[in-house]
Amino acid sequence: MEVQAIMKNVPMSAQKMRETVRQIQGLPALEAQAVLQVVPRKSARFVAKTLASAIANAEHWRSEWTAAKVQQAISDLQTQVGNTRNRKRKGALSRKLARFESFLGSARRLAPESLRVKEAHAGTALTIKRFTAKARGSAGPILKRRCHIKIVLSDE
Repeated sequence: MEVQAIMKNVPMSAQKMRETVRQIQGLPALEAQAVLQVVPRKSARFVAKTLASAIANAEHWRSEWTAAKVQQAISDLQTQVGNTRNRKRKGALSRKLARFESFLGSARRLAPESLRVKEAHAGTALTIKRFTAKARGSAGPILKRRCHIKIVLSDE
């Protein structure tokens, strides 16, 4: 079973963020939190916040979704997939259905000790463009870069 957290439009370039994100890939989630606490970079705070959100998402799945509730949701989704004709909607419902089925099939059921950072990614977002005055009345560009952080945790 996989859970994810995404933080969008972080005011930092993706290149700077990737240096921190690479440090936690493949680590157990609790160990990754400990590593991020001692990294003296601004980007480590954003990655730690996203990782904490992913762990909280896993905890929410674990506490809120009992086997009976998941089974009911699976049956509801199966009827919705059968009734829809829209391809995009059918694909989204199928992915959601697969997530519920993998939760039922998971032996550990998202225990915090068993969570590992399966994927940690920092991608570029919109760049805000500003201009500053230069010599002889010209203008020089200022690019305020932003990024998105995505962390996927898995219990396998």
